[in-house]
Amino acid sequence: MSNELLQTETEVTEPILLDSTGQEILEELKTQNSLLGIMTETTVGATDNLELIKKIVRSGKASKSFEIGDQIIVPWKDVAADRTYSMPFDITHFGPVTLQDGEEVPGMFLQSHYCLPFGVQFDNYEAAYCAETELPSGTYHFTLAETWSKAAAGTYQFTLEHPVPAGGLVCFPFRFADIELSAAKVTTYENGSNLTAIESVTLTSGSGGTDLGTWTKAGDATLSGYQRNGYGYNRWSQSGLRQFLNSKKGVGEWWESQNKWDRAPDQLLTKAGFMSGFEDDFLSCLRPVKVTTALNTVTDDAVNDSHTEDTYDTFFLPSLQQIYNTPQLADVEGEAWTYWKRALGLPQRAGYHPNIYEAYKTYALDNHASAQNCFLRSCTRGDGCGVWCMYAGGYVYYNSASNATRCAPACVIC
Repeated sequence: MSNELLQTETEVTEPILLDSTGQEILEELKTQNSLLGIMTETTVGATDNLELIKKIVRSGKASKSFEIGDQIIVPWKDVAADRTYSMPFDITHFGPVTLQDGEEVPGMFLQSHYCLPFGVQFDNYEAAYCAETELPSGTYHFTLAETWSKAAAGTYQFTLEHPVPAGGLVCFPFRFADIELSAAKVTTYENGSNLTAIESVTLTSGSGGTDLGTWTKAGDATLSGYQRNGYGYNRWSQSGLRQFLNSKKGVGEWWESQNKWDRAPDQLLTKAGFMSGFEDDFLSCLRPVKVTTALNTVTDDAVNDSHTEDTYDTFFLPSLQQIYNTPQLADVEGEAWTYWKRALGLPQRAGYHPNIYEAYKTYALDNHASAQNCFLRSCTRGDGCGVWCMYAGGYVYYNSASNATRCAPACVIC
């Protein structure tokens, strides 16, 4: 053997199959084996595959095993109506998520392909005043600090025939910007969970009786912000809809007050918590993850310097940013989901009304031919009562939190 050949052989410093290459091949084989394991079952969406799907996601291999737009189909029961639906969830995104203990793990985002078969108020009309102690029967007045649409600034009075117990609520007129206050009603309730009124009395101009304070948009320690009373509160963390989506409890059980003026959604009396409709094998794939939501600038913006708030939710609604629309506060409410980027097919983020996009039309779980309005979780930051919504017409615009609007919930296998 020549010295030249010996020299060439001594320059070989690694085996022909490098350790690094072998590891890459091994990882690819593991992924392929995972896929083969799924393929030997009936369908990807079958419930008996959920444990395997969970394992693939938690291994960090979901993006190699599934495609954006693939569906996982599970049964969901409207418990109160005793009706079960086949509910497809679209795979919308892959990415890391943060758990409640701070751990960051791989996640596969899902969103219901169809919206729920009924609407739930994002947040019911909130009270203007909470009685710290019993509020006796008699005459009271308040001053509306500024005119809002049809509601003229001024001082208004009303007379209660029945006392309001400690913890009871006094609601000034609902939807009051759309009516003349002099022809409106003041309604009292025993507490936030009791939706049966004690009484409704007439509101008139005047300054008789006890002064309850000045009613402003932002509110104070005594009177809530008037937009919250008139049209519901748009803060995701305190919303009734968030409680509904994240509860397994039954009719009348899934809501509790989040602030002293809070009132239960009307649907508390007729619907069970959303999670009560799923089987445990699906719920076992899901964990509460950190969800960041921008706050409104009227009542909540001063909560922290980021002007956002974190919650940990098993089910949540997508944000403007996640549906690849233009956020009011950029880059805080999650990444744009790949599903929506592809569905819209736009080189840049979509816009609000009057822009119309076929992809934003969401159809009903109970009628696949019926497009419906669907809440997002993003608030309209310039007021205390508006929530962004995907409308049946294919556009994004704001909606009152107090409206009973449908939604297409999201979750994360992680």
